[in-house]
Amino acid sequence: MKRIFFITALLFLIGFSGMIYGQVVAKFSSKTDSAGRARSMMKLAQSSIDYYTKTFTYKGLKPEAKVRMHLERSGAYVILKKFDKAIDDCTAAILINPKSGEAYATRGNIYNKIYKDEPAIADYRKAIQYITTTEDKAQLYNLIARSYINTREYDKAVSADSMAIVLNPKFARAYASRAEAYGRLGKFQLAINDLLPAMYGFQDNARALSVLLMQRADMKRALKQYKESINDYSLALKLNPDNGLAYWNRAASYRQNGDYQLAYEDYSKAISYFKNDRMQLARLYDDRALMEVGLQQYQQAIADDSVAISLDTAYRVAYYNKANARAQNGEYTRSNAEFKKTIPYYMNNPLAMTSIYSSMAHNEYFLNNYQTAIDYCTKAIALNTVDWSPYFERGRAYLKMNNKDLAVNDFKEILARDTSKQSADYAFSLYYTGNADKAVEVMQSSFLKTNDTFVLMGDYYNMACLYAIMNKPGEANNFLKKCIDGGYNKKYALTDGDFDNIRNTAEFKNIMGVR
Repeated sequence: MKRIFFITALLFLIGFSGMIYGQVVAKFSSKTDSAGRARSMMKLAQSSIDYYTKTFTYKGLKPEAKVRMHLERSGAYVILKKFDKAIDDCTAAILINPKSGEAYATRGNIYNKIYKDEPAIADYRKAIQYITTTEDKAQLYNLIARSYINTREYDKAVSADSMAIVLNPKFARAYASRAEAYGRLGKFQLAINDLLPAMYGFQDNARALSVLLMQRADMKRALKQYKESINDYSLALKLNPDNGLAYWNRAASYRQNGDYQLAYEDYSKAISYFKNDRMQLARLYDDRALMEVGLQQYQQAIADDSVAISLDTAYRVAYYNKANARAQNGEYTRSNAEFKKTIPYYMNNPLAMTSIYSSMAHNEYFLNNYQTAIDYCTKAIALNTVDWSPYFERGRAYLKMNNKDLAVNDFKEILARDTSKQSADYAFSLYYTGNADKAVEVMQSSFLKTNDTFVLMGDYYNMACLYAIMNKPGEANNFLKKCIDGGYNKKYALTDGDFDNIRNTAEFKNIMGVR
């Protein structure tokens, strides 16, 4: 029997693949100044500081002039990144005129720039009390929302952006910001609804539209609308072909739609955009490795996960996936050596450890080390997680050691635990507890539930195993041929004890290419 770890056992490890919810409203069209221009600006800023400092010594300056000069000097200090002095100037302006909305707003912007969101919010709210224009108030509410997003107070961000939109119904940045907050709250359809008016406001800015389309695609992907999300990512890339994040996220949609080759190609394109970020690059190589597993390209997957580990030695997922790729390739001893490397990273994660011990038991079963397989399963079961796989692996090992009663007890445990009643483990447990017809029915029903080639080939393989242990060589070889013709690994099948009943048939030998 084949365990399809790639699809079913990695959720606790890989999370939601791809990157999501990029900040889309912060300075869409900002450009990096050249070094020469930056030097000129700094020189001009220092000159401004010197001028205003000298001017403050003049007698007879009116209060409104002093407020303006403090704010102008504050801006110059910001250019020089002397933020404390910039804040001091804003505070001085407020002491002169406690009703200066501009002074509060300026100080709020400085706090925002140095990631002090709470004082920024307080200043923005003060500014709203004294600023009279509707559009400026809307801008301030949007800035408050951005600060709440930074502090992960997404409900408050939604409320602030909603106020901005009430004040200015065409405020594109507020729609985009509220969409991000909705996305963070898991309210994906509401986010999608906001992104359309956001796009209207940036229809003349191709790069901004690209980011907004990518954000909408993220939301659709979260709603499992994979084809629709792929369309939006493609539109984003048409507007900005250098949007590396869109390639990455489109790859994730292709992957979840079962289009492994297209996902592989997009991961490969994304890699070129993250060459200077070792941690993200490690994740991309690992993501591509998963596609190579789906394409039955196990050696390439092993190579890519090796690169991922070299880029980020603490990236534990790559160790697990490399171990799994070796198992899929029939390298059971080396696979367990890799799994052992993952253990220090997951010692405090019972669900992960259950999967690791079950995987190692699976490998030991194929190596005919049945007692070792039982020992690993017993360790997994002692962790008391919801995963039933260690019961299945232990039950099979007990059968090989002629402990039928213990085996049946484990298979009954699976029948009780798997409430979906649809897994391959469930089907095999039905067979081992005397319900062969129902076992076949469960396996057959799985063929109709997926368009994912990798999963379908795994289902064909498991069906072949089931018919083989039922001693039905014709049916077993028929399903085995389907999965081998689909690119399945012969090395794995040749070492699978489930095929012992049909191993000497001419058709099996022909399928496997052995004499």
